[in-house]
Amino acid sequence: MDYELHYKKYYDCKYEPGYVLIVQKKGKVIDPAKNWKPSKEGFTMRMEAIYDLEFRDGKRYRSGVIKNITKDSLTISSTMNENCAKYEGIKYELFTYSIKDIIIARFINDRSLGIFSRKKINDDYEVFAMKVDKAKLCPAVLTFTKRNNEVKICYYYLTDQGYDILYETHGYLDYMQYPIYQQ
Repeated sequence: MDYELHYKKYYDCKYEPGYVLIVQKKGKVIDPAKNWKPSKEGFTMRMEAIYDLEFRDGKRYRSGVIKNITKDSLTISSTMNENCAKYEGIKYELFTYSIKDIIIARFINDRSLGIFSRKKINDDYEVFAMKVDKAKLCPAVLTFTKRNNEVKICYYYLTDQGYDILYETHGYLDYMQYPIYQQ
């Protein structure tokens, strides 16, 4: 079966040129092709991946998907999808912010204990969009054989250790630790 047709049956995302968001300490350099987890130098955010971000207006999106990045803005969803929004008792919406409005990024350290690390994005950081060949981190479509071959759209979620996979079951978000590396 043609992979692209099978993928489009569940989700439509293409690896194409676009912007990624670079958050780096002033005087340091982040390479988006090699930067796959937060470091002292900073981190990279990609479209179609999930982040825990807080903005200048006080709103925090714990599992927001960055849907679009332009030269000066980003669009993020209120949560992973409409099922999650219903489960969380919120409306599924998209919000657009200036890239300069991000004030805090949180990264899970230990899921079982709910421990997060937090980066306050202040004057010590530069935040800018960079054009790259593959801007999106398209979700994986996985078949869970131990769950009656249930097919899940699995988003990548930036944690302190790098990207893990996040998927939804009846609105509930669950994690699958799976190290993700640039290929």
